[in-house]
Amino acid sequence: MFQMKVSISTITLSALIFMFTSCATNNSLRKPIFNTTTYKGQTGEKEVTNINKNRAAREKDLFLAMEKADAAKRIVEQQQAEMNSIDSTERVDDIEMALVKIYERTEVIIAELNSTSPYSINGHERTLELAKELNNLLQNYIEPLKKMIASNKEVRKIGGDISFDAGSSVLNKAGKKEISKLVGSIDRDLEMWNEYLKDHNANVFNDSIYRLMIVVNGYADEQGSGSESDRKNKNKILSEKRAQSVANELMKQFNAYKTKMDLIIDVEINGRGETLPPNLEKSQAQKNNPERRISRVSMVLGPKILLYN
Repeated sequence: MFQMKVSISTITLSALIFMFTSCATNNSLRKPIFNTTTYKGQTGEKEVTNINKNRAAREKDLFLAMEKADAAKRIVEQQQAEMNSIDSTERVDDIEMALVKIYERTEVIIAELNSTSPYSINGHERTLELAKELNNLLQNYIEPLKKMIASNKEVRKIGGDISFDAGSSVLNKAGKKEISKLVGSIDRDLEMWNEYLKDHNANVFNDSIYRLMIVVNGYADEQGSGSESDRKNKNKILSEKRAQSVANELMKQFNAYKTKMDLIIDVEINGRGETLPPNLEKSQAQKNNPERRISRVSMVLGPKILLYN
């Protein structure tokens, strides 16, 4: 069964992302001070003996957990940089939100590890619990999110001159055919996830509902009659209607598409009017350039559970 909702970017998301990027280096990793082991201790190396081996093992567990936390944090920072390389109008908000939440949780884990003593039973148990949580974050969220970010980078174009008659927002046969290609590409994405889950034995995804997140941005050129204000308004409305037509046809075809997967579909629709599409420089964009009369579609498929709650 398919569901559709329209997503709206909020000030809250922007604030969270700003917080994410601005605090990236504030809570840096602090190595524990080792008293007995040869593990990079700040007080120097000492030999591990039968007398101190249990103490040394606990220090090692804490050190390894902190190394893992630091690695998780750096990977998420790198993933955020990858998301920032995508035009802001084409990013899938839920992926950014997942990255923010994972980063925040990793910072909390690092802070707790910094304050945990490896020498008490409770401290050691808590170290092992946090190490287990870090494994879960890395294997079941951080690593597979790379694939969702890579999908977000792949933007499909629906040419306005091919897909719509002049001045119309009704998709013609050629436009519907272009959209059918996008719908058909879901087979490739589902197969990619099936192979990934087999290779990684990620039981957390078993029986997971899949989520398809779509962003449709419609654009128009600078042609039209009337005053500049009237023209811009008409072209914005036209770009909105064309984006809506693309989204409606996508939903219609997905609803008729046969798949064994439970799939939820979220669609965000934006009319960008005469704004230049990404990667099109002003010097290249004459007012009647066909590259301005397009819809750009971002489609990201992944297990719903990946969007860390």
